[in-house]
Amino acid sequence: MKSALRSAVLAVVLLAPAARARDFVYGVVPETDQLFHRLLADPRQPQTTLRYYRLGGFNLADVALGNTWGMARWRRGDDWIFQLNLAGMGFSRFRLSGFVNEFQTIDFFADVPLEFRHGRFSGQVMAFHESSHLGDDYIRRTKSTGFRYSVEGVRTVFSFEPHPQARVYGGGTGLFHPVPDDQDGAVQYGFELRTADLGWKKDNECWVYLAQDFKNHSRGGWNLNSKTDLGMRLGATRGVRAMRAHVGYFGGRSEYGQFYKNREHYWDVGVSFDF
Repeated sequence: MKSALRSAVLAVVLLAPAARARDFVYGVVPETDQLFHRLLADPRQPQTTLRYYRLGGFNLADVALGNTWGMARWRRGDDWIFQLNLAGMGFSRFRLSGFVNEFQTIDFFADVPLEFRHGRFSGQVMAFHESSHLGDDYIRRTKSTGFRYSVEGVRTVFSFEPHPQARVYGGGTGLFHPVPDDQDGAVQYGFELRTADLGWKKDNECWVYLAQDFKNHSRGGWNLNSKTDLGMRLGATRGVRAMRAHVGYFGGRSEYGQFYKNREHYWDVGVSFDF
């Protein structure tokens, strides 16, 4: 399987034209997800999404409410484009049990990303805050009050698009205020493949994608976290607003701060909205 995926990436023809400066609008409050596109398989991207899965014999749902707001965009020289954003999200887990669903945990994110693009290369350097809290329902049932989880740091991701329908990326996270202090950061890498526009509807574009995200957290002993998504995206042509339906598989340590020592493996199905 690994060799097949590797061959698929290497087989992509390196013929993508460089992005042109006139393709982007400059100034204040620009659109987001144009310079550095969101990572499709990373559930920790600021987004609005709902995922359902089975874990430990229970029905669970992840609910994320978040967005990224463009603050300013500018150009340096003929080819470099930069953008400063603000982003935030609440990422929560519920155990579904009929009329009363148990609120288990929520992670909060506040980010200040600086993005840039130079042709087929793009990147993001982001200062961030993340905190994790147990839900009241979970505390009442388990009598556990959890622990304090709050980290601040800097995350960088660099991306290369060897073809209009292919992307590879990689980067890392450094922490300067981790609580608990048994964590130093993480590395992240992955790829995305997608089809051309299927042409199903005029004035809209629709394409199918396969996205694979890998993370190695120091808090998990540098063990591998793997998230795979297969989905379809439908949105306005040349716009960032879209809806994505996807199925996926996660394996590794929990992404939730309060549960980061737990090993989790599950298939999920979900829907996401890009703004």
